[in-house]
Amino acid sequence: MVGVYRQPVVLGCWYTPSSGLNGLVVTWQRVEDYQVVHSFYYGKDQLDRQSLSYHNRTRLFPTELVNGNASLALAEVRQEDAGRYLCSVSSLQGTAEVEVRLKFAAFYTEPQLTVQIHPTNIRFQYESKGYPEPEVWWVDPKGQNLSHHTEVSPLEGDDGLFFLRTRLELDHSRAPNYTFTLRNRLISQVIQRPVSFKTDGFGYCTCPRDRLALLLPVSAAVPIWIFTVVLFWRHWKKT
Repeated sequence: MVGVYRQPVVLGCWYTPSSGLNGLVVTWQRVEDYQVVHSFYYGKDQLDRQSLSYHNRTRLFPTELVNGNASLALAEVRQEDAGRYLCSVSSLQGTAEVEVRLKFAAFYTEPQLTVQIHPTNIRFQYESKGYPEPEVWWVDPKGQNLSHHTEVSPLEGDDGLFFLRTRLELDHSRAPNYTFTLRNRLISQVIQRPVSFKTDGFGYCTCPRDRLALLLPVSAAVPIWIFTVVLFWRHWKKT
């Protein structure tokens, strides 16, 4: 199952209003596949050609149309709704087109660290979950990215998140300090964790828990769906 955000998300679209709704035509459409998302003309919604995937999930703001607001409310947003949307408005004043982009993301949760000590090496592993797939680095004190293994897979359940597992294996002769970094570029989330360690002859490991400040807040357990609606471009034409 895919993740679903229950609260409506508003895709913004504004135009120069004319007198009333006479001659007003509003059409919302997906750019990638030309699906009809919502249509309004003859003074009311016209949904006969609306894509089934948007059935009962869209609405305009009727009292705001006369004020030049043709924004669309989209309910039960899911991952596949992400993409570009075109709002076309025709009235006695002319024609306006506005393209907006809907992004779908979730903050990655606090990474959980596991340390395994072996006779010849030490394994460090972080686990987290979020959306979409993140970028991961393990960096040594000289700023060099260390060779590591990272797996990202869909998380079972109904939240639609990705499960991240990434691990670094070092022999005991390697530098005792490194920094783990996770970046969710879509929402500019960055998590950094410095870790240092030392072992004695009995396999004792000291791993300080000092942390760098998070650049953005992170949910401890429950995913937080983030939606970014970006005005892509605006084009006005006079008829």
